[in-house]
Amino acid sequence: MSQVIAVAFQENGRLHYLDVAGLDVKVGDWVLYPTPDGDEVARCVWGPERVDDADPVAPRCAGIATGQQIRRAEQNRVRREEISAVVRQAAADHHLEMTLLAVDLIDQDGSNVVAVYYRSPQRIDFRSFVPDLAGRLRCRVDMRQIAGRDAARTTGGVGVCGRDLCCTTFLEEPEAIGMRLAADQGFASNPLAVTGACGKLMCCLRYEHPYYTDFKAAAPALGQKVQTPSGPGRVVGHDAPSATVQVEVKGATLRCPLASVCSTAARRRDRQKETP
Repeated sequence: MSQVIAVAFQENGRLHYLDVAGLDVKVGDWVLYPTPDGDEVARCVWGPERVDDADPVAPRCAGIATGQQIRRAEQNRVRREEISAVVRQAAADHHLEMTLLAVDLIDQDGSNVVAVYYRSPQRIDFRSFVPDLAGRLRCRVDMRQIAGRDAARTTGGVGVCGRDLCCTTFLEEPEAIGMRLAADQGFASNPLAVTGACGKLMCCLRYEHPYYTDFKAAAPALGQKVQTPSGPGRVVGHDAPSATVQVEVKGATLRCPLASVCSTAARRRDRQKETP
């Protein structure tokens, strides 16, 4: 049995999970998250909660962050903001078509390295830019291009649902989303309506697809005759989000709950009538 908490490296940032291993941790505490580049300070935003699992479900917490470690993390945050301003100015001076996404401070073999994450529509020649930027920052510079979903994952944002992007909170590895999922949910003619902040189809299409599949299997087909509380009619439309069907009854179109026109008995009766 493990005790797991959720932590974030920055406010409203992506959630990461830690096994606190019996440590007394509560929401708001600062803890140490182990990374390949060393322990990073993160804040507990949820938990702890007991998890019954024989195998480890999260990395082991490296301990409670000290006041000095918290202050250093805050200094690094301010330093990253300053570096971002320098990178943007250098890019403007060199007339580079690139969008700065984030910067990171890395301790590599005892020397400081600034990792610059950027997005660009085309390949960029950095032969003059990197030496100039390294001179302004007085440290080594590592340029790292990010594209597609990873760009939105790095910068974060808010989706059309009004919540933080899935890829910046709980989604570990975004999966490929195809047009078939959009078509099954009625968005084939307008893919822009389901395009996310990353410029690709929204990940929630995959989450919601099973619901649409179940609705389609249960709902009467278009043109099928059904019995409604207002009398017999013909199905002329589906609305999966509201679990209703549109039925034409005596020249008027009614919106009927799926359960009122498609019970198991009603479907069986309709099939028997259609069987010759």
